[in-house]
Amino acid sequence: MSTIDNVSTVQTIYAAFGRADVPAILASVRSDTKWDFAGARAEVPWHAPVKSAADLPSFFGALMGNVRMARFEPREFMHCGPHVIVEVAIEYTVVTTGRRVTMDQIHWWTLEGGKVARLRHFEDTAQVAAALAA
Repeated sequence: MSTIDNVSTVQTIYAAFGRADVPAILASVRSDTKWDFAGARAEVPWHAPVKSAADLPSFFGALMGNVRMARFEPREFMHCGPHVIVEVAIEYTVVTTGRRVTMDQIHWWTLEGGKVARLRHFEDTAQVAAALAA
């Protein structure tokens, strides 16, 4: 796959996320895909590491069950070989606390054979943990 194809795959995944279309996302990942957060915090339900495609519905359930998304805006797409790095503006409210999170994240995608092998999120984990604190 070319780097342009890899960018297109990631853009397709973001579009599916916007529609809450988990089956479309699953179609774009390897069965052994790995997703995680740099600096993950145990108290953040959606920070549990994804060790396979079978874990992704739980990841999306934990995220969407705990936050109300106000903005999810992929901005810049940078690519090199099998990697696509995306700057994402994100804003959401934590359901249980009513606290707002506003930040830019970096998503580092690695693709193999046209499918996602790995996704690592970089975010302000301290802000997320504080928004979840009662």
